[in-house]
Amino acid sequence: MKNAIRLKAPLLYLCFVLLLSFSAYAQDATDVVVMLNGEERKGKVSAINDTEVTFTYTGETLEYKIKRSEINKIVFASGRTQVINEKAAELPAPADAQPVDNPAARKGKMAILPFKVITNVGSIDAKALGEQIQADCANTIKEDAPSIQIIDPRVVNATLAKSGMSIQDLESMLPSELAKMLGVEHVVYGSYDIENTGTLTTGSSVTSYKTKKEDDKKKGTAFSSGSTTTSATYDSKITMDIYNDQGTSIYSVAREPFMAGVDNYHSTIRYLVRRAPFGSKAK
Repeated sequence: MKNAIRLKAPLLYLCFVLLLSFSAYAQDATDVVVMLNGEERKGKVSAINDTEVTFTYTGETLEYKIKRSEINKIVFASGRTQVINEKAAELPAPADAQPVDNPAARKGKMAILPFKVITNVGSIDAKALGEQIQADCANTIKEDAPSIQIIDPRVVNATLAKSGMSIQDLESMLPSELAKMLGVEHVVYGSYDIENTGTLTTGSSVTSYKTKKEDDKKKGTAFSSGSTTTSATYDSKITMDIYNDQGTSIYSVAREPFMAGVDNYHSTIRYLVRRAPFGSKAK
């Protein structure tokens, strides 16, 4: 009997220790919210709906609302993982922030920089429009000169951003420095100047007479009718400059778009590209 009691005592103690350990683990276990930017937030997820997640940090009582669009996944304390948004794969970066000093590695590659937009039109997003023209220029060169390896504009912009450079900062670097940094043989600069010069009203009017005798206009009453159209007028110009990795300008030209308007730049870009040294209509 005494031996049985002696055997039970250590067993009860062991069970007690395991119970305490499990209780401590349960208290320490937390949910982890992993954000798309890599940040991890530890605490307790209390609710999830179509637009947000209700979350409380460990050791706090205040509830926070986190947008689902900003969350990559939630790793619950139970061990279950719920993916909210797939994390976008990083773009390949053939152009690194470190200079590519080997001319052979840059041979045949070209980078188009974001176009600098100069305007007095307040509704224009200069950055977005500049990147739109940059992409349009890249696609046009691909079509007209397929032998040139065009660096994806997104990769170019990401490389510049990682180096802390904005479009205004590009003027502080030599073309040869940019070419080496982007790992290319040629760099394309561009600008789009567009100025709202006012409005233009056009239209027409017709006068008719109502009389007892149709040929007696002097005694009749005149009625006038017509329509007018008012539209904005613009002065605009597109410039394009191409430099090689030695810093030499190989092409510099400016031209007014064929038609006035904020978005009427595509045909001018195509015209300039075709007449560049590598273009299909180069002399």
